[in-house]
Amino acid sequence: MKSNTKISNDYKFGFTGSKKKVGINNWRFVFNGVNTSTGAEQMFYIEFEMLNPWTSGDAVQLGFKPRVKISAEDLQYALAGTDSAKNLSTEAIVQPSYCAVRVGTFGVEGKQLCSYYPVKQVQFSNKPFEIIVDNKYFNDEKIGGFINVPEEEKAAHPELLCDAGYAKWDISYSIQKDYKNGYKSDFIRWFPFGLQTTFSGTIHFDGTEYAVDPKRCCGYSERFWGKGVPEPFFHVSAANLTSVISGKTLFESSFAVAGIFDERVSFIGKFEDIDIELCADGSKRQFSVVWDCSQMPENENPEENLLHWSTSLNSKEWVIDIDVFCKIRELNNRTIELPEGQRKVLNLIEGGTGTGEIKLYKHIGNTLEQIEHATLVKVFCEFGHIEEGEF
Repeated sequence: MKSNTKISNDYKFGFTGSKKKVGINNWRFVFNGVNTSTGAEQMFYIEFEMLNPWTSGDAVQLGFKPRVKISAEDLQYALAGTDSAKNLSTEAIVQPSYCAVRVGTFGVEGKQLCSYYPVKQVQFSNKPFEIIVDNKYFNDEKIGGFINVPEEEKAAHPELLCDAGYAKWDISYSIQKDYKNGYKSDFIRWFPFGLQTTFSGTIHFDGTEYAVDPKRCCGYSERFWGKGVPEPFFHVSAANLTSVISGKTLFESSFAVAGIFDERVSFIGKFEDIDIELCADGSKRQFSVVWDCSQMPENENPEENLLHWSTSLNSKEWVIDIDVFCKIRELNNRTIELPEGQRKVLNLIEGGTGTGEIKLYKHIGNTLEQIEHATLVKVFCEFGHIEEGEF
C-alpha cells in the first residue's frame, strides 16, 4: 500500500552528531486489528528503537542485566572476610546500548514482546528507506516480522522487561498526509508524521489471528528522538471521531497531543479541511495550555474506576478542549529503559480504549464560534513518570 504522500527525510533519518552515542530514537506504529474468529477488536503497537546505539556496536548492553565486577583478588578478600571486602560491590551498572523491536497489545491482558540486537546487526538504507534486523523489517510502505519469547526465557531473563508470547505480522501502511511539526529542541524531537495512517494486513498474536482493515484500523504513527524523554510523559491520540453537531463520522479528522515539553503540550490536529498545529516549541504568547491526568472519584464498582486525560489550549485563533476517560482495569503498565543509564526507566500506564470528546472553537472578534464538537472512541492514551529502576 503505497503512501499517498512523500514521507519527509525527518522520518527516515536517525541520530546525528553526539546523539549517535547518547539518546533514544524511536519509530512507533499503532493500529487496531479484528479477531478473525470472534470479531473483537484489539489495539496493537509495533516499535523500532535505538538506545545509545553507537556506544556498544558489537553487543547488546541491557542496563538491568546483573554483571559481576569482582576480580579474582577481590574474591579472595571476600572469602577471607577481610575489611577490604566490605567495600566491594557485586554488580556493575552499565549504560544500556542496543536496538530493539517491540510488539504489544493494550487492555486488560495487555503485554509486550521484545527482541534486542547490537547495532552492527541492523541494516539501514535511506534510498529507499528501510531498516532490516534479523527477520524484521520497516520501510516506508510495510512492516513485518515475528518475535517468540518462551516462558523459560522470560523467567530466566527478567532484564528483558517483556512478557512471554509469540507474534507475527505482515502489515502495509499508507500515510494520508506527512506531518513534519510537533516539537523540536536540542533535547527532544517529536512529530506524528502519520497522524492519519491506514494499515492493512494480518497480525498473529499468541495464536490468535487479527485482520487489519484500513477502514477500521484507527491508524497512527510517530517519530521521537532525543537525549531523554519528556517528564511527565503525556500522550493522547485519536482517529475515530463522530460529530455531535452533524451526527456524521469525521473520516478526515484526527489529532495527537504530546508532552510535557517545557511545561506545555503540543497539539497536531486535522478537522476535515482544517489543519491546526500548536507546537510547544513556539512562543508562549502563541497559545496557553492547561493539562492534567488524574483519577476520577472512586466508583462503587471498582471495575468502573476511570483515569481522566484533559487538555485545554487557547490561541489567538482557536480554543480546543479535550477530555478522555479510560477504565483503569483496561490500562496496562509498561517499563521502558532510558538512555541515561543508572537503571532509570519511564514507568508508563497506557491504553487503547479511551472514550471522550473534543470541542473546537474559533475566535471571532470578542466571541467564540463553535466549529466542531465530536465524540471520541478507541483513543490511545499514555501517562508516565521517570523513576529510578528497582531490580
